[in-house]
Amino acid sequence: MTRATEETVTPADRLRSGARRFGLGLARGLADYPRRSPAAFGYLVLLAVDTLVVKHLLAAATADRLLLGISTNLDNMGRHPIGSLFASLLVVDDGSWLDYLLIVGVGLAGCLALLERRLGTVRAVGVVLLGHVGATLVTTAVITVATRNGTYPVELRQTLDYGVSYASIAAVGAATVLLPRWARPWWAAAAVLYPLSSASWYGSLPGFVTIGHVSAALIGLTAAVTGTAIARRRQGN
Repeated sequence: MTRATEETVTPADRLRSGARRFGLGLARGLADYPRRSPAAFGYLVLLAVDTLVVKHLLAAATADRLLLGISTNLDNMGRHPIGSLFASLLVVDDGSWLDYLLIVGVGLAGCLALLERRLGTVRAVGVVLLGHVGATLVTTAVITVATRNGTYPVELRQTLDYGVSYASIAAVGAATVLLPRWARPWWAAAAVLYPLSSASWYGSLPGFVTIGHVSAALIGLTAAVTGTAIARRRQGN
């Protein structure tokens, strides 16, 4: 009876069964997402609301003034650094659909959520904030020097620089420690080197956004490696 039943199962039946199991697993994962990754989920909702308001509900002139006010450009960082640093985290960067997929999908919805589940909410949020703040401070220093010596045009002092990409790529870099050992070098290299693929160059110096992305990836990776080493040392004691 069992043999006859197995013989009647067609490849199409197996495909439908696999698709059904995948769908049920995906539905359970999505339903459980807010509970297992509350910070990542809340941040994604906040970004969706803020982006809807800024990009679609506000008048264009008002939105432009708002974005200029929260930008972490050199002038704003000199006048209101704390406000710019944190307000700039509330709006998604402009870009292509691939940029949105990588920044929001892979970095925040994926890597930040994974960090939160494995390392805890406080550590995960701490890593992305460290990456965002650290990378912004690095780019501020680079812009200061490069505009003074003529490598960057002076107009970059007032350029628009806002968004979640530094936080996102810091999460991507930090997620390296959660991967299988064989995958870690490849993932880390991709996180650090991918920003260079679309870099704008000013002589031998890449654009400040590229420098910020590379810095954020390195900060996230370093923070995660250091934190993991400290945790293991404590467990050993």
